[in-house]
Amino acid sequence: MSFDLELDHPGFELRAAAEVPLRGITVISGASGSGKTTLLRALAGLEPGVRGPVRFGAEDWTGRPPKDRLVGFVFQDARLFRHLNVEGNLRYGAARRGTSEAVVQEVIDAFDLAPLLPRRTSALSGGEARRVALARAMASQPRILFLDEPMVGLDPARRAEVLPYITRAVDNFDLSVLYVSHSQFEMALLADRVYRMASGQLGSLQDGPPRFLLPVVAAAAGQMSFEIDGHRFTLQGDAAPGETWEIRPGHGCILSSEHPGRNTAAAVLPVTCLGADEAGRNQKVGIAGQSMDMEPAGGFEAGEKLWLICPRLRARHRGRSRHSPVTNRG
Repeated sequence: MSFDLELDHPGFELRAAAEVPLRGITVISGASGSGKTTLLRALAGLEPGVRGPVRFGAEDWTGRPPKDRLVGFVFQDARLFRHLNVEGNLRYGAARRGTSEAVVQEVIDAFDLAPLLPRRTSALSGGEARRVALARAMASQPRILFLDEPMVGLDPARRAEVLPYITRAVDNFDLSVLYVSHSQFEMALLADRVYRMASGQLGSLQDGPPRFLLPVVAAAAGQMSFEIDGHRFTLQGDAAPGETWEIRPGHGCILSSEHPGRNTAAAVLPVTCLGADEAGRNQKVGIAGQSMDMEPAGGFEAGEKLWLICPRLRARHRGRSRHSPVTNRG
């Protein structure tokens, strides 16, 4: 998706140009009032007065009405129809785009909604309402999904309940997502890449948080084990041996030249220093034959054997809809 947009309102100007890869989850981050929601609305055709081109792959969306852009939009509040039950909300989204019954059933299964179908929306918890809103958007068979801070107002337990369904939508339906958030927590879990906005200006593309891929070497009773250079660690999750999972070190990781001994970290992983990046800000490390940038640089020598101490690790299955809990503590 490419765009070069301008919008002038009293006291606010939007200037946003980018080429966004149509795969995975792209997070647009920034403080409240920076223009994140306005940008999503402009791309969806919902914001009047916008100037500039919008292209989706080979298609020119410039000037197209919202209904012709095939965007699934989930707003900060669920915006469910209160006069319809859960099934009615889903079928409303499906009827707008002529979605087949088979796809509707796939959406119901993917979001675990079968027990909720007869319930009124007023009887849903906050987490359940967000799941239904996501599923309703998916039932309209969008080309791309726009999520405008969909976790706002949810407590940590409800966020942990809903977030895996977003990655499930990406994995199951081969969908790309534009995700507006200022939450570092959500970015660390979800983002494949990040753009930052400030005062209506869209910054340059940034890589998502550090991650690496590992096969599961053993799994039993809701736990899965991984191994790096003979060093094994275990996370919670529903897995099968041989599956490949994406491992994301959480915030607060520390590089050390010495093993910390007995500790409460989720894992202590062997890594090799590969030097610093060109700007000298990030430490590059090698782990399981892959490289990651750790922030900030620690002044270690290239080739030095180190330990990566991780207070938290997050894991996401690559290829099918299996997810670990949002965090894992040792």
